[in-house]
Amino acid sequence: MAQDAYPIPDDLTPVSEWADGFSAEDSRRFIENYNAKSFVIGDDIGTYGFLNLSEVLPVSKVFRSDYVSTLEVDIDPSIGTFKVDGPLGNLTLEEVLADERSRMQGIIVLKQGKIVYEKYPGMPRNANHVWMSSTKVVTGLIMHMLEQDGLLSLEDDVTDYIPDYKGTDWEGITLADILHQQSGMDLVENAANIANPETPVARAYAFAFSPKGATPDPSIFAIMGDVKRYREPGTQFDYSTFNTHILGVVIEKVTGSKFTDVFSERIWSMAGMEGDGEMATTPIGEPLNGGVFAARLRDKARFALLFTPSWSTVSETRVVDDAYFEKVYSSGNSAAFFNPESDMGSRMLRDFDDAPTHASYQWDAVFEDGDLYKSGKNGQCIYISPSNDMAVVWFSNTYDNSPWLPIYARAIVKRVSRGQ
Repeated sequence: MAQDAYPIPDDLTPVSEWADGFSAEDSRRFIENYNAKSFVIGDDIGTYGFLNLSEVLPVSKVFRSDYVSTLEVDIDPSIGTFKVDGPLGNLTLEEVLADERSRMQGIIVLKQGKIVYEKYPGMPRNANHVWMSSTKVVTGLIMHMLEQDGLLSLEDDVTDYIPDYKGTDWEGITLADILHQQSGMDLVENAANIANPETPVARAYAFAFSPKGATPDPSIFAIMGDVKRYREPGTQFDYSTFNTHILGVVIEKVTGSKFTDVFSERIWSMAGMEGDGEMATTPIGEPLNGGVFAARLRDKARFALLFTPSWSTVSETRVVDDAYFEKVYSSGNSAAFFNPESDMGSRMLRDFDDAPTHASYQWDAVFEDGDLYKSGKNGQCIYISPSNDMAVVWFSNTYDNSPWLPIYARAIVKRVSRGQ
């Protein structure tokens, strides 16, 4: 594909320049000039923020336990030589990692609980990096856990748990509608809503990513109370970080605990993580559970392993049970996902060489063969193949949210496990 298909600014620093970290001078300059737009768009300041979250936004810790699980390493260098017809052309994975347009910073491939491929072309190995929306599957998993424990029902009205929203357009929408991104609320993260500063989406983004101490609105919770319903719930997949945020409010209501403490107790402390995670909060302390979470890439790999048959390599207790997978596979609404007006469904058709069947439990794509994919802004990835006992995770900071490269994750799984 032509070089100008995914243009990047001439003054954008290649991520490879920061593979060993940032100088003190660069760090001071980026912190002094931090702004919400840079964080979202992925310029040099945003790249610094993605790797130094606690220096640009307030954070709440997600604590690990005392032990660290061992990840065995058995590198298969052939993985880097696979050629794939992707958005940057017919390139090998190694070529994509070296391509300045991809801005890939770190990647791990896991097979049967072992690391079979690992590269850090644009970040230090032990650095925390934001997961962005790939964090959303954490919220989906916790919602399943709480339903299994009898603390909530996905068929209940959301206002049964958030009575403050009774009498608003949220009333009559089930937790399942919100969980599967089919709420019908005007929260779609499209260009029009983000560009118009008067919309709830734009206001919530501005509030969420404002510098420490800034309060341009009372709270995300207050902003969400003003949102209007624009279509019947359950009829269209409308991707929105703020659907996920509402689920975070529900989780705190039914548990009586901070979201980050629930995350730590039920998931993070169970998998032998190397480091504590960091979840950004709004200026008044609301957790940004829809995506602004940072941790090491190897710890994201440990999280991914919880969804594979090799979960016992990192955890003494099974965290993701069979009931979870049954619900993920059976809860899809293909008609809503592939509604012609749905941006996400059409994007999934572009991002893969074979179409997924639906989306559910905050996964962006569920495939016929049982594979699962979740993206994150500026190119984050978590790809799980339970049937093949494989997972692929990576961090990146693509400029202005493109190109997207998940076709490589699915291709890796196919070629390593299926000989294709």
